[in-house]
Amino acid sequence: MCGIAGFVSLDGPRDRDRLAALGARMTAALRHRGPDGDGVHVSADGRVVLGATRLAVRDLSDAGDQPMHSPDGQVTLVYNGELYRDRNPAGAPPWPLRGGCDTEEFLRIVHERSEAALPGLDGMFAAAWHDRRTDRLVLARDHFGVKPLVWARVDGGLLFASEIGALLASGLLDARVEPLTFLHRAYVRMDAVDDGTWIAGVHSLEPAHTLVVDLRDGSVRRRRYWAPVAAEEPIAPEVLRAAFHDAVAMRRPSDVPMAAVVSGGVDSSAVFGALRRLDCDVAPYVVRYEGADEGQNEDVPYAVEVARLGGREPVLCDIRVDDVAALATRLAPHLQRPFLHGAELALFRTYERIAADRRTVVFSGHGSDELWGYQEGRYFPIADPARPLDTHGEHYLRTRLYRDERPGWHRMLDALAAQLGVAERDITDLVWERTLAPYRELETLDPHKRGRHHLMRRFLVYVNEMVDACSSAFSLEDRPSFQDVTLAEIAFGMPEHVKNREGPGTVKPFLKQAVRHLLPDGVLNRPKKGFPSPGDPAFRDRLVALVRDTGLPYDLRLDGALFDELGIGELMFLFSARVWLDGLRARPADPAPIRVSSERQGGQGRVEASGPR
Repeated sequence: MCGIAGFVSLDGPRDRDRLAALGARMTAALRHRGPDGDGVHVSADGRVVLGATRLAVRDLSDAGDQPMHSPDGQVTLVYNGELYRDRNPAGAPPWPLRGGCDTEEFLRIVHERSEAALPGLDGMFAAAWHDRRTDRLVLARDHFGVKPLVWARVDGGLLFASEIGALLASGLLDARVEPLTFLHRAYVRMDAVDDGTWIAGVHSLEPAHTLVVDLRDGSVRRRRYWAPVAAEEPIAPEVLRAAFHDAVAMRRPSDVPMAAVVSGGVDSSAVFGALRRLDCDVAPYVVRYEGADEGQNEDVPYAVEVARLGGREPVLCDIRVDDVAALATRLAPHLQRPFLHGAELALFRTYERIAADRRTVVFSGHGSDELWGYQEGRYFPIADPARPLDTHGEHYLRTRLYRDERPGWHRMLDALAAQLGVAERDITDLVWERTLAPYRELETLDPHKRGRHHLMRRFLVYVNEMVDACSSAFSLEDRPSFQDVTLAEIAFGMPEHVKNREGPGTVKPFLKQAVRHLLPDGVLNRPKKGFPSPGDPAFRDRLVALVRDTGLPYDLRLDGALFDELGIGELMFLFSARVWLDGLRARPADPAPIRVSSERQGGQGRVEASGPR
């Protein structure tokens, strides 16, 4: 895990000292992502600045420091993530590597093949490299969007970073949230990820995409470099089993202590079981909420069973009612949006506990549902002629998904929209337009595969960005084993109906057959349950008091009867939205700068303001 940031001038050379100071401000805002070193490089022509903070995970020596240069000085890289394997055909003989850090291996690959190499890589990454041979800056994000990368046009140039906070720290961008954007993204909640963000003018580079800036003519072009191929080739569970074990083994290498988030569900339990079969010293962590509500802690006994099957006792991450205000306030600047689910609170507390135990790499199971579950068609705009009209398409998105299935959320947002002067039709037009795009992108007529592609491109990216925000706040690296190119190719290459054939339990039976050797019977047969969120009335009472104390976002109002109907999810949204928006207005102009020097220096605060060596 690292933090990367930078700026490229589109209108000619800039003062290099000013560029160095800009890079230093942005990089300082990312220190929580990488406490083990930071540096800034300014190109000799005064056009490009690249900054990075480092979390040392593989090879803890300074051989992994960034920004990193190729031996010929022609390519400079900043890189966040992990490279597990290069599946490209062998090219030129590799140069001798200085150490065992995967950053240098990534640099070697893009030095040889640039973005053409990206489809054949197994890994999670957000990267930027300046190639002086072609006079281009390339931004790239991994196949699934595990690692975030945001960018914005500013006067005369383009900013990019791992987090919105670093863009705002540049001082070149206003922190403005448009009411229509606020309501649109709140409307679709966990499905609100596309190439935009909650902040006006800030874009998200989508998964499996590059953004290439050509310094010769100032052009900026975006291109998708990978998409799964839809096919109908039957496979046996043994094929999936072997690919899954390979995916976990690839993600195993680490020179720092490891942990696993264990929910007692199939996915995280299988990952933990596979790691223990590799004899990994990995500690399991599970969330537990204060209170007597049984549903909010339903995962705990299953997680305990999974942990003990692997020979470990789970670490319980307790969330008390009185923790809500402090956790939400601390998380808001990392998340850069309101809470939309409730899982944000649980993840933040879990990663906080893992960091307190001095473990750095975290394994998780998210990404499995989007490839192997959700077969009923309720979570995507399925267009199957054999199904009733009101179960798919535009009608479903405009009515049932929102009005029927989330009535409390609907009434709350209707009231907010009326006060902000936003028509519901304007919101639903955006929902339909942006939801349909990834559904249509996959080259197949199979509505289930199209829906699965929609889930992978939108809902899964929402989960990834939530996980990254919560984990990076504590300088942790989360590795989701199911987000693997080979596993995705198997999922999209096999008949969808095979995933639903009778097997253990009623959800994801094909996956369960493949990993059942890793799971206790209780986990195999338990009903599907989402990531836990608080359900005890004491949490609601606390949130009611917090919302009444802070007020609503945009100083809006809700009548008493409607306010009394709001559930924990709606109240958490209102409180966190107010905290976040207030924080944007009150943010300091500049974070504390790192030391700037025109010489290359080792250790903390290194800044380069020179040409290639």
